Parts: sequence; structure tokens; C-alpha cells
Amino acid sequence: MTSPSPDATAPTPGFGGGDRGGPGGLTLEQRRAAGAPSRRLSIAAGPGTGKTTVSARRFGVERFAPDDRHDARAVVAVSFTRSATRTLVRRIQRLWGPHAIRWPHRVITLDTIMVDLVHDLLRAQLLVWPDDHTELDVEDSWASYGARDRSFLRYELRLQGAKVEIHGIRLNKAIFVVDPKRCAQLMRQGICTHEDVRAVLAMAIQRDDVRAFVQTRLAQTIRALIVDEVYDANDLDIDVIEIAVEAGVNVTVVGDIWQAMYVFRGARPEIVPQLLDRQGFRTLRLTHSFRWQTDEQARLADGLRSGASTTLPEVTGEQVADLDVVLASKWASLWELGPGVFPIGFQAFKGGPEEAAAILVLNRVTRSLFSTDAIYVKEAITSLAIAEENFPNVAEPRLQEIVDVLSRDAKPAQLKVHVKTAYQLLSELVEDHSPRRLKPVRANYTNRLRDIQTRLLHPTRPVPGLTAHQAKGAEWDAVGVCLDDSERARLANGLSVESETDRRLYVACTRARGRTVEVVA
Repeated sequence: MTSPSPDATAPTPGFGGGDRGGPGGLTLEQRRAAGAPSRRLSIAAGPGTGKTTVSARRFGVERFAPDDRHDARAVVAVSFTRSATRTLVRRIQRLWGPHAIRWPHRVITLDTIMVDLVHDLLRAQLLVWPDDHTELDVEDSWASYGARDRSFLRYELRLQGAKVEIHGIRLNKAIFVVDPKRCAQLMRQGICTHEDVRAVLAMAIQRDDVRAFVQTRLAQTIRALIVDEVYDANDLDIDVIEIAVEAGVNVTVVGDIWQAMYVFRGARPEIVPQLLDRQGFRTLRLTHSFRWQTDEQARLADGLRSGASTTLPEVTGEQVADLDVVLASKWASLWELGPGVFPIGFQAFKGGPEEAAAILVLNRVTRSLFSTDAIYVKEAITSLAIAEENFPNVAEPRLQEIVDVLSRDAKPAQLKVHVKTAYQLLSELVEDHSPRRLKPVRANYTNRLRDIQTRLLHPTRPVPGLTAHQAKGAEWDAVGVCLDDSERARLANGLSVESETDRRLYVACTRARGRTVEVVA
């Protein structure tokens, strides 16, 4: 398998049309975007145009600006995921040296900014947390505090003046959540989630005094803000970015509306252009893609963006060996393609101990086959309340034993026995390291191990399978996409930037340097 690479950084002769013979190996477009003197700048960057490189260059330009060498305020770059921030950190350090992000200068997630602002508001008593906590322990989710279960109750945070109040809401239809009463107890102890922080801040900044405080705080602490993947921003993100602009902070936003896919998380790509117009942003475009290595792929990308009717060449699930990766909208679609494709995730993580335990086994296989972690492995460990920092290494021999059991070839009846044996070994492993317990053997608890087994027994090395969301920002030589009937029809009718489904298809079809095909079952 060809390893994926985030952003193209080297030109391919004959494609893209850019000249990287300038200083630092940048094109004229990239140099202009990185060094533009604009205090409010939008950089529109399509696939393979060097977005990460330009963002890293822009960071250094702001960080080492001669006129600001005596300004003690921070240059801050933000993105929406930890993986994206790690990529940007590596690029900045490579270009500018480790001292470029020496405190107070940072590359962080937008969630971190939200937590910092809420802490500032708590210390200033413009917000009052239950039991007067001024320092919160903020978790990604409640997964480590209990498994999700059916409940007719959920909690809701409200503001009564400056006071944060926790209210129980009775529901007509059950939902699967960690016990809301337990969550309320934890919040009174100063423990909450990033979602709670965002909910409180979104309500608080509607007050004039809070908004003025936040504006002053941003003006005092940040002199330049670079926002990566801005089209993934939600209403609160946009509001904070706009407050920063109004505070006089130099703001650069980078992104491509065609690659906005996180509406399910509350992203509002359609309101970003309104922000840019309202605040008078200057827009510079990166148009020269250095990703495309064939005329075929370059034409495909251009056609998709222009709304042209598109039909991809087909290969079957048995003909995927020449591909580097297969992409789909849903994990389930990848598992249905057959044993030649090995998805590195099961589904959106729901938090059950049986699912979490199966992810540990999946992770052992994906690390062995593809040198990559399974999706949600960290969440799985958290959900199982495993506190050992070195748990993956400690558990590796026993997880490998489980993989070895699943890898034993046999007649169908014996294969079922192997799955049950593997599940029992997994139950014992969880019992030794976690307060959680797996339920007794049943098909709906062991089917994930069975799915892993079918891939392990495949006679050839399987191709990794990812969702388009997981593939965003990466590229490979040859990519297969798995389409359902409606997605195939959308491609045939021509994609529209206004549709989230169409944007997801665009991302999936533009990950390849050389060839994109449809994989059919």
C-alpha cells in the first residue's frame, strides 16, 4: 500500500500549471498568500494546492514580522481536530524551527480556545459554575464515566444571569446516553465535556458584557489568528472568529467550501462567505494543484467542480488489489464489499463495552497490516475506563493471541468456534484491565470479530477501507470509491457545492494522484 500523505508538496511535471521555482519552492500564488500584508485574509485552497504549507508559511510570517518583534501577544493557529493540528505543528517546525511555537505562540484546536475563554469568564465571575468551580476538567465525552444506555432523560445547561444551571429534561422517546444524573453530579464537581463548554459559551456571548470581555481578552492575548478548514466552522466558531476580527486581531482563514463535510457536527459552510463579506476579508486563491499525476485525474477533478456529469470506471471487490485505499460514505458499505477490503473502523462509536473491546482487536490488526490505528481506539480505551498509560503495549501479546485464533483456517463450523474462543479471550483481557464486563457470547456481540476473521483468512493482503471523512486531507496514487445508487446518480447529474453529500463525493473522488475508480460488490 502506498502511504497517504497530507497535502501535496512537490510539483508533478505537466499538471497543475504552477511554477515552484521561487523562494522556498513556492508558487507565485502561494508566496502571495503566505506573505500578504492583509489584516483580514481568506485563502481559498483546493485539493493538492499546498494549503498546509501555505498555512505554515503564513504562521511564520506573522510570528517573525519585524514590526511585531516587541509584541508579547501570541500568534495562534487553530483547526478542528488534533490530527490536523499535529500536521500543522510538524510543518511549522520544519519550516521555522521548534522555537516558532514557543509559548505563548500555539497551534491548537478551536475547542482549546473555547475552554480558555470559559475559564477566563469563570475567573472574572461573568460565569458562575455549579458549586463555584473556576477551573474545569474538560473531557472529550462522558464515555469514560459509564456505558451508554437507554434513557428517557437528558440534561440541559441553561444560564440564569451569570449562573450555569443543570436541568433534567424528560423525553417522550428513549435515547442512548451515559446516565444524565451521573453527568450532572460530575458537572457539580467541575467535570464536563467540550460540548458543555461550547453550549455555555454560545449562550454567554449573547450578553453584551460577556461579548465585550471576550473581545478585550482576545485583543490582549492574540495578535494573529490563523484558522484552518474554516468551512467546517459552526455558529459559535464563526462568532468567536468575528469577535477576534472586531478586536483588531490579524485573522487569516484557510479552506475550501467544496471540502466542507461536517454539517452533522453543526458546521455551517454557507455562512462563511457572509462573514468574509461582512468583515471585508481579502480573498486570495490557490488554483494550481500538484496532486494530479495523470490527465485522467486532472479532468475528473475539474469536471466534478464544474458540475459535469461523471461516471467512474468500475472494478469489482475481487479486483481491488491494485488500489491503495477504498473510500465510502459509511463504514457499513466498506464491510459489505467483501474480504478484499479491510475497513479500519466499524461505525460511529456508540460506547458499548463489546464494541470497544472489538476495536482493540481491530486496532491490533490495522497496526500490523497498515501501520495505522483503528478509528476510535482511544475512545474505546476511554470507554472501557482503562487507566494504564501503557495499555496498548501491555495488552499486545494477548490481543495477538486473539488475532491468531481468528486467523486459523478451518471448516465453517470450526470457524464459529474460533470466534467464540476469541470473544472469551477478549472478555478475560477486559476483565483484567477494566471495571467493565462483556456480555455473554451472542451473535450480535461477536459479529465484529467474525468480520475481522473473514479478512484475516483472505488469501491476499486486503486493501484498507476508510470513510471520506477520515480520508480528508490525505492522498494516494490509486483510490477506489464505494457508491450507493443515489450517490452514483448524483455524480451522473453533476455535483453541486451546496449539497453536503455532493461535497463528500467530491472529497472522495479527489484523493487520488493518478486514478479513481468505483468498487462494486
